[in-house]
Amino acid sequence: MGREGGGLATQAVGAHAGRWLPAAATTLAAGWLLLRGMSSHADDATAVGLGMAFLARGAALGRTLHRRNVAVAGLLLLGTLVAARAGFGDASRLLVIASGFALARSAPPPPRADPVQRRRVEQLVAQTPRDPLAPFAQRTDKSYVFDPTARAAVAYRVRFGTAVASGDPVGDPVAGDEAVESFLAHAAERGWRVAVLGTARPGRWEGVADRAVPIGRDVVLDVTRFALVGRRFRNLRQAVQRTRNCGVTTVVVTEADLTAGQRDALMRFMQATRGVHPRGFSMILDRPLESTPPGTVLAMAHDRDGRLVAVHRFAASDGGREVSLDLPWRARDAPNGVDERLAVDMVAWACEHGGQRVSLAFAGFADLFARNDGPWPIRAARSGVRLLDGFIQLGPLYRYLRKFHAFGARRYVVFVPAQIVWVGLAMLTLEFARTHSRRRP
Repeated sequence: MGREGGGLATQAVGAHAGRWLPAAATTLAAGWLLLRGMSSHADDATAVGLGMAFLARGAALGRTLHRRNVAVAGLLLLGTLVAARAGFGDASRLLVIASGFALARSAPPPPRADPVQRRRVEQLVAQTPRDPLAPFAQRTDKSYVFDPTARAAVAYRVRFGTAVASGDPVGDPVAGDEAVESFLAHAAERGWRVAVLGTARPGRWEGVADRAVPIGRDVVLDVTRFALVGRRFRNLRQAVQRTRNCGVTTVVVTEADLTAGQRDALMRFMQATRGVHPRGFSMILDRPLESTPPGTVLAMAHDRDGRLVAVHRFAASDGGREVSLDLPWRARDAPNGVDERLAVDMVAWACEHGGQRVSLAFAGFADLFARNDGPWPIRAARSGVRLLDGFIQLGPLYRYLRKFHAFGARRYVVFVPAQIVWVGLAMLTLEFARTHSRRRP
């Protein structure tokens, strides 16, 4: 890895497992037998065998021996000595098994990116063309692996021993493939499973798995071609006109230019509607009004009395040519059609400010909702997803987005099928766990 890339990427903590795990296995077995006074008790041999089995599994997975794991295993072996001398044989055997498990564990999750890495990623996002998910690489809870020249980066988090990449690499598309290779090597060295959530190019992730599962489509409007004309936009035109008839006005402001008083008022509005701790990982930013990536803007709607009734937050990439919806907030008594109005007016604003494309949202399982027929497994899957509308509202979101007739590229999940349990737990908890803000309204 180059000097700059090496400074930005997280460094390895220990040596390769092939050198250290056999030595660790020998130490574990010898230590146990010494503690037990060279006992030949069958239970003792079983405990040693199980502990060594964990070590063998770690070696087979190519895991690295990390200082943190060694420290934990050492404490467990110390507990083994105490328990054995106190006559608690079963407890001492469990502790020696646990020490083997601790030694062979994957590396712990990395810390969040430091300010230097975050600034570099902001620069890379500004250089990323035609990727609606690129702005969300700037979440403050993510870590990064860079290519050797630091011209591209993979954003990720680790949960349950699984490194989940957030979409495709940001930065130079040519260097993106090298960033993927660096990420896979980084994960392999630390014994992490690897999965990808939201990639538009599953072929570049062949090192993860040889198959990908589609999970939905981007919804992207070309600002130079979008117009509310024709029969197919009738419902959208009517929704927008309803808000105008109700006296709704809209304005787009740069988030970085908000005063402290405006931020406090917006924070109170967000807290009163959907909250300021949004769920999400790959397609949502975190810490609204606190962490403001470059180019972040707010589209706000007020009723005829001047009361704020809706806010849409948008993030930018590719030097402002790509604008992506982060999150919407909407008062319960807001006029019908206010979300459509903000989306349409945001397209007009982007056209005036050098934008080329506006991404409204991600339509989860859009192909599933697009038709009512199909074989019974498809119908059953569609019914199952609709049962979750009260939680993630994929059905209502699809009905809203189809008014724009802009379903685009598919997004995929890539993972090893044999690891589906751990990968599923990692992805679900990352996407649906709420983030926490440092500032309270």
